[in-house]
Amino acid sequence: MSDPTRVGVFVCDCGSNIAGVVDVPAVVRYAAGLEHVVFVDEGRWSCSVDALARMQRIIREQALNRVVVAACTPRTHEPLFKATVKEAGLNPYLLEFVSIREQVSWVHMHERDAATWKAQELVRMGVAKAVLLEEGAEIRLPVGTTCLVIGGGMAGMTAALHVADQGFGAVLVEKAPALGGLLSRISTVIHGRREVPATELVRAAAARIEAHPGIRVFTGAEIESLGGYVGNYQLAVRAGGVSERIDAATVIVATGMREIDAAGHFRHGEDPRVVTQLELEERLRRGDRLDGVEDVVIVQCVGSRNETRGCCAIGCAVAVKNALRLAADGAGRRVHLLYRDLSLVKDEHLHLEDARQAGVRFLRFPDDRYPELLETEGKLAVRVHDLLLDRDLELAADLLVLTTAYRGDDSVDRLKGLLKVSANADGFFQEAHVKLGPLDFPAEGIALGGCAKSPKFLRDSLEEGMGAAMRVSIPMKRGYVEAAGIVAELDLEDCENCGLCAKQCPYGAIQLSDQREPSLLQALCKGCGLCAADCPMECISIVHYSDAQLAAQVDAALAERPAEKIVGFVCHWCALGGVDMAGVSRLQYPPHARLIRVMCSARVPIRLVERAFERGAAGVLVAGCEFPTCHYITGNYACDKRMERARKKLAKKGYDPARLWTLWCSAADGPKFAGAMREMVRALGLPAHNGSAASSTAGRAS
Repeated sequence: MSDPTRVGVFVCDCGSNIAGVVDVPAVVRYAAGLEHVVFVDEGRWSCSVDALARMQRIIREQALNRVVVAACTPRTHEPLFKATVKEAGLNPYLLEFVSIREQVSWVHMHERDAATWKAQELVRMGVAKAVLLEEGAEIRLPVGTTCLVIGGGMAGMTAALHVADQGFGAVLVEKAPALGGLLSRISTVIHGRREVPATELVRAAAARIEAHPGIRVFTGAEIESLGGYVGNYQLAVRAGGVSERIDAATVIVATGMREIDAAGHFRHGEDPRVVTQLELEERLRRGDRLDGVEDVVIVQCVGSRNETRGCCAIGCAVAVKNALRLAADGAGRRVHLLYRDLSLVKDEHLHLEDARQAGVRFLRFPDDRYPELLETEGKLAVRVHDLLLDRDLELAADLLVLTTAYRGDDSVDRLKGLLKVSANADGFFQEAHVKLGPLDFPAEGIALGGCAKSPKFLRDSLEEGMGAAMRVSIPMKRGYVEAAGIVAELDLEDCENCGLCAKQCPYGAIQLSDQREPSLLQALCKGCGLCAADCPMECISIVHYSDAQLAAQVDAALAERPAEKIVGFVCHWCALGGVDMAGVSRLQYPPHARLIRVMCSARVPIRLVERAFERGAAGVLVAGCEFPTCHYITGNYACDKRMERARKKLAKKGYDPARLWTLWCSAADGPKFAGAMREMVRALGLPAHNGSAASSTAGRAS
């Protein structure tokens, strides 16, 4: 009787990117000896049109019902191969992707035998999981044509207009009494080398909003409740003491930002002569010519660019613009701008030259000698160490202007809970991915733009408002959205109705009945796996990342010479991005790690960590998104707490808890991952590979 499981393995040379280091024919021979593998193919460029057509033909001819592709990173090419096997008649969830370029050839360029051995083992791990794969399906949800826009600043108004101009409905909710956001408090903005009154821009945009038949506007309003999912959001808006329920298909978040309180710095709030840039802007907008102010001192980076907060990105340009305005408006007025570094991009350096020609004096001070405020006989002065002159100066200050940083709107904490999205420590919403999804949230159907994400100039806010409108227009135009089929599945046979899964779910996808029996709304589930990892009765599984599938990969990784291996669990988004970046950068590190991809670090249960140590692993690494962000809102936080519990359990079982490592890594931080690998190998005292491993295992299945 023939084996019902027929696995095909496709190994890519990637030109010389893989074959230049890895002995690909040896990997092919090895894969051919693995159980359930009935066909192995070596391709020079597996992602080429011809190779993909050949793959489809082989799947049909060989009656393959599982496919393993060993090539580059799944973060870039897995969707292409999923579409390919689907066109060949195979369910795309029966594909397993193995990275032997970013994880092998590019990071072990001088260790051919060890790299080949590692590639063989990664293929073995891929086959072990593929054998257990089950069919999955995307979830198709209908999407209507109404978009909720939260925030009536320039980004929000731009987004609403672009949504409505396409024939969709837009509901614009602004908590302030009038539209305009932060721009309504600003005097002028600069386009090129021309200053434009900010009020004119606000007035023009607001007039278009009010006149547009496709836009409903709520000002002086708050969102009382908001729930649901893409295509089916329900909210309650309260304005003027009246609450109204509204249905929306998609959501755009454009809540803007606010200036950080400068209290505690230079007597701000105690002396009216000390103001922030935004307070100065408001005075200039009102037409205050600042009569009697002969000496102005502007101090940069107040409360920012320190150990707790980075550069605000826009403060330098704002300060230069206002310094130029103050110097030009007051004949004989002396303006000093004190800075550590000036960060000016695009056309902003032109304004710097204009300011210098207008008489603004720029003084650079060292990082460790911040300017000090002095007061003598009621007059203010600032003491600063001038790096160019290498001496202290005392500058009179009739007006002291502080350039502070910004943070997200004060509504962010509440909104992120309603929307089930994440924000950083400064209250700015976090995009799904800085490069792959810069205007998207991980939650489908929600986009963001403008200063809700980070401080921005007007032009950038307008462009992001337009971009956010385009993002939500796609599902509204199409009429539906297909959500990934990587979701939780509940088996309630052994469930004790503890309610932990519902409590832990970041998206509210699991709900409890009156009898505390859980049920899953798959449309809300993102497949992070937090619920499955924490379920005490193991009643929850994750499609494509089940306990059995992950355990099979652990066992396959440790089938030979386990004491020399590090089993690593890496989240698909940031940690795997760091792995890939290390590969792209050709950062070399020891070849001991065998990495297992999960969608989120929260998917890794303690029982899987214990299994790795029981099988003899030298160490275990769990890697997720860098704090405070996570693509699954709180996944890395949950994982971090769980790994602390895991260390205590390991110690009780006689394992050294120091052998369990965690790493929180951004998608761009290849050096951090590579450094962690080198440090972990050193700390665990693992031997260097002697080069005999590949020859001893080539062509032989375990």
